[in-house]
Amino acid sequence: MVLVLYGIKRQVSEVVNMEQESKAVRLLMLIGVSGELPADWAAYAVGSCSYSAALITRLKQNGYISLRCKDGLKGYVLKAKAKRKLLELYPDNFTTFLSGSVETNHIKSEPDKRLRLHRMSMVWVYLSVAGVSIYQSDKPDFFSPAFHLPPSEDGQETVWTDMGGYYGTLEFKGGMAKEIGGSRACGVLLSPGMPLIVYNTMESLMKWAKKTERTMRSRMEAVFRGKGYRGPARAVMFGNRMDMLERLLESDGGLKGNLFMLDDIYEVIYFIPFVKEAEIQVRLLMNPVEDRRLRKFLCSALCRVNEADGALDSGEDRNGNPVYFCYDMELWRLKRIRGKLDRDGRGTIYCFDYQEEVIGSYMGSEAVIKGIVRERAIRYLEGR
Repeated sequence: MVLVLYGIKRQVSEVVNMEQESKAVRLLMLIGVSGELPADWAAYAVGSCSYSAALITRLKQNGYISLRCKDGLKGYVLKAKAKRKLLELYPDNFTTFLSGSVETNHIKSEPDKRLRLHRMSMVWVYLSVAGVSIYQSDKPDFFSPAFHLPPSEDGQETVWTDMGGYYGTLEFKGGMAKEIGGSRACGVLLSPGMPLIVYNTMESLMKWAKKTERTMRSRMEAVFRGKGYRGPARAVMFGNRMDMLERLLESDGGLKGNLFMLDDIYEVIYFIPFVKEAEIQVRLLMNPVEDRRLRKFLCSALCRVNEADGALDSGEDRNGNPVYFCYDMELWRLKRIRGKLDRDGRGTIYCFDYQEEVIGSYMGSEAVIKGIVRERAIRYLEGR
């Protein structure tokens, strides 16, 4: 009996150690692509505050990472031992990030450069936790000159149905560095349906140079067209909290006109807050089929469905009020819907439950807000 119990304990111990090692490697990999990972994001990366604290302590004691604390910024960086280990284990994934004089390998001390690494790190971590492929071995080598999409039956290039992944600017800017080097973009998120240029405004309105961002869009659109995408480039703006939505929508560019505001750079730009609940927005952006399924299900509650291309409303409810699906939080669409509500004085908004308060505040008293329970939406999409 004692031997049996000992054997069980040993097996459990081995499983726990394997899980710990897996999370340790995961954290090191995320720091590796980030250059410097914000200290308060380590818990999100491994999924637990208490566990991340113990893991960080062990990695520091073993000489894998160190904490940089200067100019009000705290972040974890890899030490030489960890860099060698990652290059040994995953050369294809980390040669770009941990070789030569690139910014993720030789961290600068200037606060603005470190803050840029933090801004980009948040996107790496958030998308990874949300299930997006971020490492080169897990995603198509989309930006390689040799990469070409297979031709369709009519001889035209088409986008792969399994296309998907996130690419940081270090992975693709190459010869475009002089032209797009000043862009505030963090990277590119590719889905089967569309390419998205990614920004992170964090907790305040980001600086926005229209000429630079227009160049960023035009250069990336040329690449996208060469690879098979036919529609215009879109954008997605991440932010620390839901309340950034109103600030983005109502911004006038600030006193000097150099802060973000809705302009003619992008016709479509989504907002996603860095909260666990909003991972469903990433899921729907990356899975157009699931997005269509959810919309079709929501339309079943309407008395009339509007299928016209470009229509703001999705139909009418039983009281004849126009119904708007706003859970994707596309900024231009939200702005147009509020204008229509101001004119018509009535309308029903469908959004996820974690979006209700902020969208309700922005839309005003004319709108009836109906929250979609996120957990139920996920169960529906997964057939549970």
